[in-house]
Amino acid sequence: MSELLQIRNIRKSFDTHEKRLLVLDGISFDVREGEFISILGPSGCGKSTLLRIIAGLEKQDEGEVLLRGKRIKGPGQDRAMVFQDYALFPWRTVLGNVLFGLEIRKIPKKEALEKAIRFIKLVGLEGFEKSYPHELSGGMRQRVALARALVCEPEILLMDEPLSALDAQTRNLMQVELVRIWNETKKTIIYVTHNIEEAVYMADRIAVLSRRPAKLLDLVEVNLERPRDRFSKEFIDLRARIFRLIQG
Repeated sequence: MSELLQIRNIRKSFDTHEKRLLVLDGISFDVREGEFISILGPSGCGKSTLLRIIAGLEKQDEGEVLLRGKRIKGPGQDRAMVFQDYALFPWRTVLGNVLFGLEIRKIPKKEALEKAIRFIKLVGLEGFEKSYPHELSGGMRQRVALARALVCEPEILLMDEPLSALDAQTRNLMQVELVRIWNETKKTIIYVTHNIEEAVYMADRIAVLSRRPAKLLDLVEVNLERPRDRFSKEFIDLRARIFRLIQG
């Protein structure tokens, strides 16, 4: 895999009513083209802030993010974000939500419709095109959000704890589905989570961050064959190693 994204010495602070709070303290790592990389760390350590900087939705104080050698200065069509809260339009159907980004880009209607239907099928929602978000389960709503992001064919898919609101069983099933979709699309995925098992199950590599102010503790290679067995000794040992790393 060749390097697609370079994250270089990212520092980020926020002003609070008491003082300036340092959140990210010199984060650097590369992302390979076509890989599934997870950003893992304790709650509140700045994972989502880092993802928003990569998306161009937040400005860093120092450092830079380079996509194919060009500095990211704002949002772009080469990146798409999937949020924790789905961010679907309640007045639009599944099909309408997936079509939204294509409409904004003024893609011809026939082409847009064909693409939307193809990606709805990819995420396993064929037959629900006319359903509204309130008629869907949490897992299904997240599939809509995923299809809406993928249909615009970004180079990088950014995912901010997208499964955290789901129950444990649905979450496990969606992890399996996400790996399947990643395998089929060959997209580069950067996935934020604070769930160690989730990261070990899905990712090729895991960028492990410390407590705030976040530093990069390690970039862990996950050399486990897919589909991964959550109960294998190798899986459990790696999960324990990362847990000890975060706990310090």
